[in-house]
Amino acid sequence: MNKLAQLRNIIASLDETLVKSLCRRAAFRVNCELYNELQTALSATDTANLFGSTSTIAGRVQVIRPLYVTAILPALCAAGNDDDRRKCIAADANCMNALVQRLNLSVHVAALKIEEMPEALHAPLGRRDPALLEDAITNHTVENEVIARILEMSRESQADGDLAHKIACIYEQWVIPVSRKIQVHDLLAKYRL
Repeated sequence: MNKLAQLRNIIASLDETLVKSLCRRAAFRVNCELYNELQTALSATDTANLFGSTSTIAGRVQVIRPLYVTAILPALCAAGNDDDRRKCIAADANCMNALVQRLNLSVHVAALKIEEMPEALHAPLGRRDPALLEDAITNHTVENEVIARILEMSRESQADGDLAHKIACIYEQWVIPVSRKIQVHDLLAKYRL
């Protein structure tokens, strides 16, 4: 899967953009009044399914926004408000755009997996079982490498140990699982027996 290896390199470059955006956003407080209409996020599975069903960048930003506001921001930033909230809004827009660009590649990974069709995917796809399919596409070695890379990128972006750990946790709890579930959605939607 040389194409998949190349795609992982592109993902790594998008991870760098996302990590830098998250580091810049962490300089501000949560400022939850900016988004008080968003009280709860969808589950990772529902977010991934909506993301996969939406074809525009603007639409995908809207799908990611509740997850970003209710899960990622509180995990990243200190509570409270800043005097100049315009900077927070701009930083949030950068983070959400970087996150959507990064997650967009999950769609391409799924397309490559359909094209290459590894043996491990035949049975889960044939059964149309999302849980089995997610298990089949999960590569713990690659995911651990991603987390290690995120920690290193965070430190290179001048993040202290606590912030680097927060960003790695955001990847572990949200970015990687949602990416996996987007792949599952697309594999099930596009694979025909």
